[in-house]
Amino acid sequence: MRAIVSPEISRLRAQLTRLARRLRQEARNDPESWTRMLVISAIDRLGNAATPSAIARMEDMRSSQVAAVLRDLETSGLVARHPDGIDRRVTRLVLTATGDAILMESRHRRDAWLADAIARQLTYEESKLLIQAGQLLERLAAPGADDPDRHADLKA
Repeated sequence: MRAIVSPEISRLRAQLTRLARRLRQEARNDPESWTRMLVISAIDRLGNAATPSAIARMEDMRSSQVAAVLRDLETSGLVARHPDGIDRRVTRLVLTATGDAILMESRHRRDAWLADAIARQLTYEESKLLIQAGQLLERLAAPGADDPDRHADLKA
């Protein structure tokens, strides 16, 4: 069964898009491109499972695009490649200390902008409500969130 799209849903989508765009603009203060930051962030989130193919799946990128970005990141000293300890055909990726520092600075800059915007624009009660809404947004973005059978027990 498909949900009916309401004007409120369309407005929420547009609001989320504007906020994501604004956070991306804040990250553009970095000397790195947004695509490079996406790949660096994916390596961080994937941890020991970071491989070129895992990054391509996670970020919905073409393998050739990921390969080009990884070459650039490696040349810049932000990423290192290591053969897998078990399967030598697999290449594992790790952030160098410089890559990790750039990622942390970018995240800090965006977090600081968001904290400042919340403090300037929202009341204390509104900011608490927004943080709670963030937990709901996290559930919506989780893998499997679009599975129609996920909450079948709640419909019964």
